[in-house]
Amino acid sequence: MRILIVDDDKATRLCLDKVLGPLGEVVAAGSGQEALDAFENARAEGKPFKLVCLDIIMPGLDGHATLRAMRELEKRHGVAPGQEYQGDHGHGLRRHEQRDHGLLRGPGRRLRHQAPAPGLPHRDPAEMGFEIQQ
Repeated sequence: MRILIVDDDKATRLCLDKVLGPLGEVVAAGSGQEALDAFENARAEGKPFKLVCLDIIMPGLDGHATLRAMRELEKRHGVAPGQEYQGDHGHGLRRHEQRDHGLLRGPGRRLRHQAPAPGLPHRDPAEMGFEIQQ
């Protein structure tokens, strides 16, 4: 599974990379424009992302504008939203599982330990070197 992480905060990118890395190939972008470039390159190479973790509040091109631009790219190339999840042979999230599972929440950017999403392996963040803040 290919995963795109988009966040202007380097610590968040590193954290998500460490958590999601075992699930597949991770590409990290520090801005909306970097994300769009990676998204388009992946499509052009025939290796689209199965999961995009997108920060909403970023300077410049924010998460909302980035997502709109991604959807426009898909539309321009005849890819229906959600189409990338079909036929992934169990390596991605099924459509009914596409929801926020709460790995990271809030503007404080604190990692909170919560149960993993169904089908994802449980990994204790403390064992991976992350400090848990209550």
